[in-house]
Amino acid sequence: MILLALIALLACAWLAGHLGWRRLRLAGVVLAMAAVFAIGCGPMPNLLLRGWQAPYAHRPALDWASSNAIVLLTANANNPPGGVPEPGLAGYARVAETMSLYNACRAAGRRCTVLVSGGDTCTEGEPLAQVYGKALARLGLPAADMVLESRSRTTWQNAEFARAPLARIGAQRVWLVSSALHLRRAEFAFRHFGIAVTPVRADYVRNAWSLLPLAGNLSLTDHVLHEYAGMALYRWYAWRHRAESSPETSAPPAG
Repeated sequence: MILLALIALLACAWLAGHLGWRRLRLAGVVLAMAAVFAIGCGPMPNLLLRGWQAPYAHRPALDWASSNAIVLLTANANNPPGGVPEPGLAGYARVAETMSLYNACRAAGRRCTVLVSGGDTCTEGEPLAQVYGKALARLGLPAADMVLESRSRTTWQNAEFARAPLARIGAQRVWLVSSALHLRRAEFAFRHFGIAVTPVRADYVRNAWSLLPLAGNLSLTDHVLHEYAGMALYRWYAWRHRAESSPETSAPPAG
């Protein structure tokens, strides 16, 4: 996203120069270079991340109910040459946090069920819920305490399709595990569908400060802007869903 925007800006600057608009060309080049340094050296991703992740900087107190559900939102998956799909780098952090919560819940003598949510978004031929479920099983999570939801392909669907299995589980408290960068959008989606959750972050990303632009900061800014755009889209989804469900739009016409 960022790279394409910079390329487009430079292309516009080149076109302006080709048409004889030299001041516009100079302005475009200066703006592109300023953006590269503001993003690549750290100020811009730091500004975008500061408030976005702040609510999830600290993990919540483990105030267990008698019956609990831990919802693991899957991330990406890798398929090593000659191997089988496995959780990606961010995914393993979520797996580890989920397993840590499950063990703490069991140690407290409470009932706990893990709901793993995610379809085959990586087109690996296997739903992410199953890939992550296998990773949890290798860490000792009993099959009897694990439920797989393998239809969802977006965070919105994670929340929508979680309602039925969570109702069957009958948990008094739902813990939502994802990355701090992703939790704000995920929590919004779950609450829209009437699921009260306690968000728990698995990882917390930070920008890197540098005198020269770093590719990592450009990539991180891309991810943050994806979340901002996703939240705007989800707010529209929620508004549309409420409008379609309102008595004024759902009632049959009079007469």
